[in-house]
This record gives sequence, C-alpha cells and structure tokens, in this order.
Amino acid sequence: MGIILILGGARSGKSSFAELIAEKLGGDDVIYLASGQAVDGEMKARIKAHKEQRPDSWLTIEEPLNISTKIKEISSKKTVLFDCLTTYLSNLLLENEQADYQEIEYQLLSEVENIIELALKKELNLIIVHNEVGQGIVPSYKLGRYFRDISGRAARLCAASAERVYTVRAGLPQEIKKDGLKIIESYLGEVEEVKVL
Repeated sequence: MGIILILGGARSGKSSFAELIAEKLGGDDVIYLASGQAVDGEMKARIKAHKEQRPDSWLTIEEPLNISTKIKEISSKKTVLFDCLTTYLSNLLLENEQADYQEIEYQLLSEVENIIELALKKELNLIIVHNEVGQGIVPSYKLGRYFRDISGRAARLCAASAERVYTVRAGLPQEIKKDGLKIIESYLGEVEEVKVL
C-alpha cells in the first residue's frame, strides 16, 4: 500500500480512521509511533484515551523528537501508524525555536523527506496522521505563523509521495489525491508530483 496521509481538523476522527486502516493492513502486527508528550494533565488524558482505543497487541513506540531513527529500526514491510506529524513538527520546532526560521524550516522538512524515503525504501505501510492547521485563524505570534507554514509544506511533501490522501471531517473520510490530481492535470497537463513552495 505504501504511504497513506490522513488530514483533518481537531477531533475530526483522523486517528480513529487511521487505526481502521492500520488494522485492515496489519491486523495485530502494527507499530504505533506516537509523538505526543505528556507535558500536562490534558495531554496525559489525551494520550491515555488514544492508548485505550487501539488493540493491546500493537507495539507502541513513544518518540517525540527522532521519528526517522525509530523508522530505521523497524523491519521492512511492516505496518506503521505515525500519530501525529503535526505534534512531531511542533516538538522539533520548540526544541529549536531560537534558530533561524529558514534553517529550522529546512531541517524540519528534511526530516519529513527522510521519513518518507525510509518508509519507501523499507516498503512500509506508513499511515501518517496530520492536523490541518492552515484553515483556521492566522496565529498572532511569529512562531505560530512559522509553524503553520512548515506544517502546510510538510503535508504537501507527504501528499506528493502518498499512494492515498484522505481528509476527515466530522468522522467522515474522503479520498482527495486522485480527484485533486485530475483537477491539476486539467489545467497543467500530466503531473508527476506536487511541488512544495
């Protein structure tokens, strides 16, 4: 199956849908890469709820800052659910928030490219969950705007390599890559990849 990208807003049902796909592809043999950190009571409750809704047989790897290294350690042809890319990018950005914006953007997007390349090389079924942060209010602070831009570009990188891209709204998934490419092709001719600007 390759890479599957699942986009959506907060509480849209992204993770639940991702788990359905993972179970269909991997059954009891799924690796769950979790990027969340239990930094406060609210996040602890969210992590606990996520753990309770997935099968006990799945291997959970909690990794807030080095997903590509964990993917290197995973055997080929496994089913991996990465939940979520948005939190991971946020973790990395906050670790380096004093860095030059262009440099940190380059580093973060390079990490996303590395994750994609490793997944394709290892022939993983990699299901990536990512929040749609660009459709809300423009953040009032500079770091928030940087994050919004990086998050959008990361989504486009993943979509370019994904076999399937879904958006989830109110618990209802819709496949968007095939239809989106048809629309682009109607204006530009055949398109091999989605460019990231």
